[in-house]
Amino acid sequence: MHSDQLIAWVGRHVLPHERQVRVWLRAAFPAADIDDVVQETYCRLAGLDAFDHISDPRSYFFRTARNVVLEQIRRDRVVRIEAASGLADLESAPETACSPEEIVADRHMLARIERLIDALPERARQIFRLRKIDGIAQRDIATQLRVSETVVENDIARGLRRILDQLTDEEKAELPIRRPRGVARRARRDAGGWR
Repeated sequence: MHSDQLIAWVGRHVLPHERQVRVWLRAAFPAADIDDVVQETYCRLAGLDAFDHISDPRSYFFRTARNVVLEQIRRDRVVRIEAASGLADLESAPETACSPEEIVADRHMLARIERLIDALPERARQIFRLRKIDGIAQRDIATQLRVSETVVENDIARGLRRILDQLTDEEKAELPIRRPRGVARRARRDAGGWR
């Protein structure tokens, strides 16, 4: 394979997802050196002999970055608490092996959520995308759009509520939403799980 083809493929299909990977890494592995992880991930991609077998470059990028972090954690042997906290968040990363049915269902769910986001009022839609998809801080969004942080916070809350209200219970159950620990404990206690 010619290196120019690999560079073009990475530029077209991988590079556009770097910001999402960085946001996810920061949230999942706060103690990791994100720049090092991303650089090592690109090094691994540069070492590919072929890329035509990669049907989902975004997922491949996320998996490779996740593997880099896990190898660093294993290598360190002494896992700091901050790094270990990200291990529980691996469920929010793309799966390493999904069935065709799961992939189709995920794509349908993503398309449905995209339609619900697109149906939000213009400012709310813009704010929701900047915060929840691009991972931009509320303060920065407020400055960029020349509105107060309260407006940003309220638009995000209303947008999320409106989206969730339009999902069926089955669709909500499929969302990768993490409950706060206290909520999960109360749910187990109320269900008779704790005495």
